Amino acid sequence: MKTKIPFASRCIWLCTIVCTASCYLTYRLVAMQVEDVDNRRGMAADELIEVETIPAQRGIIMDRNEEILTNNITGAELLADRTHLRDFSLVVDGLAYNQALHDPRWATAADKSARNKIVREWSNRLTKNAELSMSPEEREAARAKIDPKDTKALFMMDYNPDVCEQYYHLHDKLVAEVLWPFLANVEVRDGEDEAEPRPEPQTSKTKGKGRQVQTPPPAPKRYMTREDIIEKIAQDKTIAANKEAEARGEAPKRLQVSIKLARGLSIDTAEKIRHALAEAHLRGVVVQTTQRRSYVTPNLLSHVLGYVDHENKGVSGVESVFNSYLAGCDGLREYRHNARGQVLSDLNDRYLPPKHGLNLRLTIDMRIQSILEQELDNGLRFFHARRGCMIAVNPQTGDILGMVSRPAFDLNTKEIITHNGRFKRGELKDRAGNVIGGDFNFACQARYEPGSTFKSITVSTAVDTGVFGINSVVSAAPYVVAGAKAVTDSPRNYGALSLAGGLKKSSNPVNARVAITCGWKRFKEYMDRFGVTRPTGIPLPSGGACQVSDGTNPVNLSRMAYGYAISVSPLHMAMVYSTIANKGVRMAPRLIDKIITAEGEVYDECPPQVACRVMKEKTASDVLGALESVTQRTGPGGQGTATRAAIPGFRIAGKTGTAKKLGAHRLYTDNLYTVSFAGILPANDPKLVIMTVIDEPHPTNCNAGGGTVAAPIFRAAALRIIELLNIQPSNAEEYEKFRNEQRSEQAAQAEQTKKTNKHA
Repeated sequence: MKTKIPFASRCIWLCTIVCTASCYLTYRLVAMQVEDVDNRRGMAADELIEVETIPAQRGIIMDRNEEILTNNITGAELLADRTHLRDFSLVVDGLAYNQALHDPRWATAADKSARNKIVREWSNRLTKNAELSMSPEEREAARAKIDPKDTKALFMMDYNPDVCEQYYHLHDKLVAEVLWPFLANVEVRDGEDEAEPRPEPQTSKTKGKGRQVQTPPPAPKRYMTREDIIEKIAQDKTIAANKEAEARGEAPKRLQVSIKLARGLSIDTAEKIRHALAEAHLRGVVVQTTQRRSYVTPNLLSHVLGYVDHENKGVSGVESVFNSYLAGCDGLREYRHNARGQVLSDLNDRYLPPKHGLNLRLTIDMRIQSILEQELDNGLRFFHARRGCMIAVNPQTGDILGMVSRPAFDLNTKEIITHNGRFKRGELKDRAGNVIGGDFNFACQARYEPGSTFKSITVSTAVDTGVFGINSVVSAAPYVVAGAKAVTDSPRNYGALSLAGGLKKSSNPVNARVAITCGWKRFKEYMDRFGVTRPTGIPLPSGGACQVSDGTNPVNLSRMAYGYAISVSPLHMAMVYSTIANKGVRMAPRLIDKIITAEGEVYDECPPQVACRVMKEKTASDVLGALESVTQRTGPGGQGTATRAAIPGFRIAGKTGTAKKLGAHRLYTDNLYTVSFAGILPANDPKLVIMTVIDEPHPTNCNAGGGTVAAPIFRAAALRIIELLNIQPSNAEEYEKFRNEQRSEQAAQAEQTKKTNKHA
């Protein structure tokens, strides 16, 4: 039998359920507003998503033999986020935890829950102390002045700004107390926004002829203090300056939001800082893993490699040109945290692995590079020259095997490197008092009048067009063009020479007559073919095309024929002689051999590129034969101008260049020269072209000329490269005899030095 519940009873039960639910909801609301106020206040922090950058490995650079030239050193930098350090909730949490640590009840707390309760009490106390007492009308009026979308301003409306500022500065001091023990050895230099541990400066350097020059004592070091850390975070000086600027009606400076407190920290120090910040419950300071570029041989190949800035971005050399290949793409790790800094797992958190940069394999052979650097320094020092360069090219492929310029710089310390020693930046000056920097790549960026090395273009034009043959005889008597000053070989007068003889004796009148006969149109066409009138195309800062005068003026044309009225770069001339050595085919200069992925797969082969055929193979052979006679002591026409470049047992071809430099009032001087020698080794099977350019030599035992200054430097480098590459001589017996004589001389010198040292 069914029992019916009376209607009154059902009403009573329904009311009981509704009242019970209402009471529970009321209890929860009270708990949320009173007991869990710190958790509710931390809701903004709960929603805060932090992103940790995972740096990508910058691609390595290696030479053609896969010798590693760069390294990536993992380090860390310390970043302060001013947005978080000025977040009221986070600041109060940090201060509350610090106050709780000094609370007498902390040491006797039974467990973690009891300690959390102490932290909450201090948090509530600090929050209440900062609250403003406002009537509902005042609160409503204040709220009406704030943009409803500005949630931060609405939240801060309830708090006294003066008290908040006190909290912020107390929190800054707390951060400084935690960080300072780890940053006490970090050196600070005035005017810098970042700091890092720095190496000891050198106190003496070698300058001139072996003289030791004491450098001025370094400025006293200043290490980071607590006040430095506080100022970097608070930026009180900037805020005060902004107030003054606003009073004057000027635009204020923007405050830094992401502040680098220190960089170059070790991984061990970084972990200790992370632990200390976590223990102190401090938010807003992040330790970020970084990659720092280091160079294995910092004294070599500086202009080609270049360097990176503090952000690991290339600013010079291939580091800059190929930065997009080398840099890679940083990864990231995203995570959420609660108000106390505890990381919360979330399925929506993202993780993107870093994509490491591509590796570059250069065409450079560091063995050849090292030889060129040493011999150039020796030559510049011996001939008391201002600066210079050497370039080694494989004529068949256009591969740049070595490239050195002086002055240069240390890739790690950025000190200036010259043939006279090392100098701090800003310490080295020229005769006019201008600071000499080492970033200028003389081999690519310099522009100089080449002098007689340019005559090979004149002769090639004449022979290839059929206007003259290589053995055609041309007058070498003084030559007057359009009433200008006569072109002479003063004080010599050769009478008449063949075109080959004109190269061997480096006759100016012969080449001027040849150029005028060929005409500007033909001459310009072959300059275009040789690549003189356009940039070389090498992936380095190069200064563009050469500077060419108006050749429709016959005076200009006659001067260009022997290397004046035109300014070229050493690399342009190196590629001109590589074209002659490569049977008339011009190759594009090649610096990158391969681009390789981090996994070792070839991304780009970067094969040799043929620019164009400049001249017939027969023409190139004729010109090469004439250039070989330049280094000979005998034969038709007598002695050549580059006998000091000759190597017994080898057939060496080349051409000297000696050009006066412009001085005051754009008049040529009689004591300042740029001298050069373009050498081809060996002439019977060219494997190497070495271009040597020396600026303003002052030799004490000879006249300044390409044959007396640049040619001997070429020879010293070529002798060592022959042994290195095992290049076979054309006359093995003669070469072996020469080598034996050299060994005997070296042994005698060593013995004499030994006796001298013993006597001393």
